[in-house]
Amino acid sequence: MKNLLNVVASWSEYFNVFLGMDQSSGTYQVLKQVFGILSIVLWVVLGLVGAVGAVYAIYLGVQLARAEDQGKRDDAKKHLITVFIAIGVTIALILVFNIFLPMLLSAFIDKDKVGFDSSENPPVQMIRPLLNLLGA
Repeated sequence: MKNLLNVVASWSEYFNVFLGMDQSSGTYQVLKQVFGILSIVLWVVLGLVGAVGAVYAIYLGVQLARAEDQGKRDDAKKHLITVFIAIGVTIALILVFNIFLPMLLSAFIDKDKVGFDSSENPPVQMIRPLLNLLGA
Protein backbone atom coordinates (compact mmCIF):
# COMPACT_ATOMS: atom_id res chain seq x y z
CA MET A 1 0.00 0.00 0.00
CA LYS A 2 1.26 3.40 -0.91
CA ASN A 3 2.14 5.78 1.88
CA LEU A 4 -0.59 8.43 1.83
CA LEU A 5 1.50 10.81 3.94
CA ASN A 6 3.78 11.50 0.97
CA VAL A 7 1.18 13.24 -1.17
CA VAL A 8 1.90 16.63 -2.67
CA ALA A 9 -0.19 19.69 -1.85
CA SER A 10 0.36 21.92 -4.87
CA TRP A 11 0.69 21.70 -8.63
CA SER A 12 4.33 22.82 -8.64
CA GLU A 13 5.20 20.01 -6.20
CA TYR A 14 3.31 17.57 -8.41
CA PHE A 15 5.27 18.62 -11.50
CA ASN A 16 8.54 18.47 -9.60
CA VAL A 17 8.06 15.14 -7.80
CA PHE A 18 5.85 13.06 -10.06
CA LEU A 19 6.89 14.13 -13.52
CA GLY A 20 10.61 14.09 -12.76
CA MET A 21 11.05 17.40 -14.52
CA ASP A 22 14.26 19.38 -14.42
CA GLN A 23 13.39 22.68 -12.74
CA SER A 24 15.49 24.60 -15.23
CA SER A 25 13.65 23.15 -18.24
CA GLY A 26 11.34 25.38 -20.21
CA THR A 27 8.44 22.95 -19.94
CA TYR A 28 8.60 22.93 -16.15
CA GLN A 29 8.75 26.71 -16.01
CA VAL A 30 5.78 27.14 -18.35
CA LEU A 31 3.64 24.56 -16.53
CA LYS A 32 4.57 26.06 -13.16
CA GLN A 33 3.65 29.57 -14.35
CA VAL A 34 0.39 28.49 -16.00
CA PHE A 35 -0.84 26.51 -13.01
CA GLY A 36 0.40 29.22 -10.62
CA ILE A 37 -1.56 31.90 -12.46
CA LEU A 38 -4.60 29.62 -12.71
CA SER A 39 -4.43 28.93 -8.99
CA ILE A 40 -4.20 32.64 -8.14
CA VAL A 41 -7.11 33.45 -10.45
CA LEU A 42 -9.22 30.76 -8.80
CA TRP A 43 -8.45 32.06 -5.29
CA VAL A 44 -9.41 35.59 -6.43
CA VAL A 45 -12.63 34.23 -7.92
CA LEU A 46 -13.30 32.50 -4.60
CA GLY A 47 -12.93 35.80 -2.76
CA LEU A 48 -15.11 37.68 -5.23
CA VAL A 49 -17.84 35.04 -5.20
CA GLY A 50 -17.79 35.00 -1.42
CA ALA A 51 -18.01 38.79 -1.18
CA VAL A 52 -20.71 39.20 -3.83
CA GLY A 53 -22.63 36.25 -2.40
CA ALA A 54 -22.50 37.71 1.10
CA VAL A 55 -23.74 41.10 -0.08
CA TYR A 56 -26.53 39.49 -2.11
CA ALA A 57 -27.48 37.25 0.83
CA ILE A 58 -27.76 40.33 3.07
CA TYR A 59 -29.91 42.03 0.44
CA LEU A 60 -32.17 38.98 0.23
CA GLY A 61 -32.35 38.81 4.03
CA VAL A 62 -33.54 42.41 4.14
CA GLN A 63 -36.12 41.63 1.44
CA LEU A 64 -37.24 38.61 3.44
CA ALA A 65 -37.64 40.73 6.57
CA ARG A 66 -39.52 43.50 4.77
CA ALA A 67 -41.82 41.26 2.75
CA GLU A 68 -45.46 41.96 3.50
CA ASP A 69 -47.08 38.91 1.98
CA GLN A 70 -46.18 35.21 2.07
CA GLY A 71 -45.44 34.98 -1.69
CA LYS A 72 -42.64 37.55 -1.49
CA ARG A 73 -41.19 35.84 1.58
CA ASP A 74 -41.17 32.48 -0.18
CA ASP A 75 -39.54 34.01 -3.26
CA ALA A 76 -36.80 35.67 -1.17
CA LYS A 77 -36.26 32.42 0.74
CA LYS A 78 -35.84 30.44 -2.50
CA HIS A 79 -33.32 32.96 -3.83
CA LEU A 80 -31.44 32.89 -0.53
CA ILE A 81 -31.18 29.09 -0.61
CA THR A 82 -29.98 29.26 -4.23
CA VAL A 83 -27.26 31.77 -3.28
CA PHE A 84 -25.99 29.53 -0.48
CA ILE A 85 -25.90 26.50 -2.76
CA ALA A 86 -24.06 28.44 -5.49
CA ILE A 87 -21.45 29.76 -3.05
CA GLY A 88 -20.94 26.29 -1.57
CA VAL A 89 -20.49 24.63 -4.96
CA THR A 90 -18.05 27.33 -6.09
CA ILE A 91 -15.97 26.98 -2.93
CA ALA A 92 -15.95 23.20 -3.24
CA LEU A 93 -14.85 23.24 -6.89
CA ILE A 94 -12.04 25.71 -6.30
CA LEU A 95 -10.76 23.74 -3.30
CA VAL A 96 -10.92 20.49 -5.26
CA PHE A 97 -8.92 21.91 -8.16
CA ASN A 98 -6.32 23.81 -6.13
CA ILE A 99 -5.74 21.47 -3.20
CA PHE A 100 -7.39 18.08 -3.42
CA LEU A 101 -6.75 17.20 -7.08
CA PRO A 102 -2.91 17.31 -6.75
CA MET A 103 -3.23 15.26 -3.56
CA LEU A 104 -5.47 12.67 -5.21
CA LEU A 105 -3.27 12.41 -8.28
CA SER A 106 -0.12 12.00 -6.22
CA ALA A 107 -1.80 9.39 -4.02
CA PHE A 108 -2.97 7.17 -6.88
CA ILE A 109 -0.47 7.70 -9.74
CA ASP A 110 2.65 5.60 -9.86
CA LYS A 111 5.76 7.81 -10.08
CA ASP A 112 7.56 5.34 -12.31
CA LYS A 113 4.90 5.37 -15.03
CA VAL A 114 4.78 9.11 -15.63
CA GLY A 115 7.44 11.47 -16.88
CA PHE A 116 9.12 12.72 -19.99
CA ASP A 117 10.70 10.92 -22.88
CA SER A 118 13.72 12.88 -24.11
CA SER A 119 13.14 11.66 -27.67
CA GLU A 120 9.82 13.52 -27.97
CA ASN A 121 9.66 16.87 -29.65
CA PRO A 122 8.85 19.93 -27.46
CA PRO A 123 5.10 20.24 -28.29
CA VAL A 124 4.51 16.62 -27.28
CA GLN A 125 6.62 17.13 -24.14
CA MET A 126 4.40 20.07 -23.26
CA ILE A 127 1.19 18.05 -23.60
CA ARG A 128 2.49 14.85 -21.95
CA PRO A 129 2.03 16.02 -18.30
CA LEU A 130 -1.51 17.09 -19.01
CA LEU A 131 -2.26 13.72 -20.61
CA ASN A 132 -0.77 12.00 -17.59
CA LEU A 133 -3.04 14.06 -15.34
CA LEU A 134 -6.01 12.74 -17.28
CA GLY A 135 -4.70 9.19 -17.26
CA ALA A 136 -4.48 8.99 -21.05
